[in-house]
Amino acid sequence: MQLILPMLFLLLAPVAVTACEGDCIIDITNEYLNRYENILLTTLQNLETYHDDTQATQISEQLVPAASRRENSIVYFAPVLKAYNLTAYNSLEKAIFPSYFHGKCQDENGVNPSGCPNPDCPKVCGTPGSMVHFYPTLIKIVFDGTSSLLTNLTVPGSKPYNQIQQMVMADVNEGQKKRMENLSRIMPLRSRAAIQARSTHSVQQGLKKILKELRPTMLETCGGSNLSFCSWEQPMKEFILQYP
Repeated sequence: MQLILPMLFLLLAPVAVTACEGDCIIDITNEYLNRYENILLTTLQNLETYHDDTQATQISEQLVPAASRRENSIVYFAPVLKAYNLTAYNSLEKAIFPSYFHGKCQDENGVNPSGCPNPDCPKVCGTPGSMVHFYPTLIKIVFDGTSSLLTNLTVPGSKPYNQIQQMVMADVNEGQKKRMENLSRIMPLRSRAAIQARSTHSVQQGLKKILKELRPTMLETCGGSNLSFCSWEQPMKEFILQYP
């Protein structure tokens, strides 16, 4: 795991952004992306090792034969992190600005309400003070935007999903190779093919079930519905209010 995590952190390295509406938008968006790096990695680790009362929903233990299991099965999620890194900035910026926080705070007479634009603006608009006042809404927007993007990247048929499935099936087939060789001595080819087809279907269905747990697992990683571990309220409010 020690060698794998630095590699996955590289996949999450921020990409350069050139088109935006100003340093405030760029920096706030990137600050949340940076803070979510550990949350993403922890979520994927928890997804791989999560247990409930009935089964272990682990890719390596549930789907892959012991003979071909990877020492660090978190690498199955590398395609997701790579795709996330390519799309996360634009997706999150759009979710925050202008989907919710946008426009001026002035009333019809061009007068700013008390506390606007800083430090605590009770009107939804595109100012730091508004983001501070509606901070619970802001952290929900960030969580929903991040988890929705990851959900879309892991939906069956998506490129990252297909890449994960390809990696898993390669390991499954490698682990079953010896078994199939042994069966070849006592079982007709058609019967062996039927066994392999059932195995492939079972693995594919199992992978779907595991990846469907990504958003609930991220919610748990963030501390539940109040998002207490994904709030960073005090440092983020200070960060936001450094902008005029």
